Amino acid sequence: MRDAAARIEVQDRIMFALKKLLSAALQPCSLLLAVMAVGLIFLYLNKRQRTAKALLTAGLALLALLSLGPVARTLVRPLEMTYPPLLAEVTQAVSTLPDGSPAPRWVVVLGGGKSEDDDLAPVHKLSEASLVRLAEGIRLQRLLPGSKLVLSGGADGEETSEAETLAAASASLGVSPDRLVLESQSRDTIDEVRALRALLGEDRFVLVTSAMHLPRAMAMFKKAGLSPIPAPTDYLAIGGDSDMLGWFPHAGAGQMIERALHEYLGLFWAKVRGQAR
Repeated sequence: MRDAAARIEVQDRIMFALKKLLSAALQPCSLLLAVMAVGLIFLYLNKRQRTAKALLTAGLALLALLSLGPVARTLVRPLEMTYPPLLAEVTQAVSTLPDGSPAPRWVVVLGGGKSEDDDLAPVHKLSEASLVRLAEGIRLQRLLPGSKLVLSGGADGEETSEAETLAAASASLGVSPDRLVLESQSRDTIDEVRALRALLGEDRFVLVTSAMHLPRAMAMFKKAGLSPIPAPTDYLAIGGDSDMLGWFPHAGAGQMIERALHEYLGLFWAKVRGQAR
């Protein structure tokens, strides 16, 4: 039994590493650099000049296209608009949700990254995505009487788990420790699904994560038989495309596109492996 468990653990680690490597390799920046690098090689070797020029031109054109805000928002909006905000205009505690169902006992916040700098306060160690998710989780937990905040995120080789950092940040923002539950073993979304299934069982819970990540997370949690209530936050595709300056290339658009493609690829991968519906 121990040998079988060890083999499964090794296989999981290999699949996790391959998934991360494939995700990085398929990002726009990696692909564009590869295309332009091949073009430069052909150019410097004085071989296939026409091919070299075509590759360099294509790489430059794609780089410009993927640096445009309207292009980024076109990719991001279908993900971010899948679910509406939860209790967006509510300012006082409620006993039921807008659909009339009773308020859940759990508000789950999925981690979105952190640093390990000991010189920083806990809130400053969190990535922008994690901090916004935590703020939304605290807001919803205060609106739902008797609910507890479930903070999810493992250590992934670091000394402190993300759940612990989220808990320290929550405490610094006035959340009582007895209202917190930590899940500190997960490395990615499927790990969070397994851990939270064991922790929450069939209980309904609010699922707080970035609006772009929520469609994948909801599909995976539902596939596992859990009962999440979507609570999107951390919106990126905000505003319109009427401003002329929005059509100038900028690095922020490329970052949005990378995150969007990561989610599309992640959802595809989860469906292929039978982890999402």
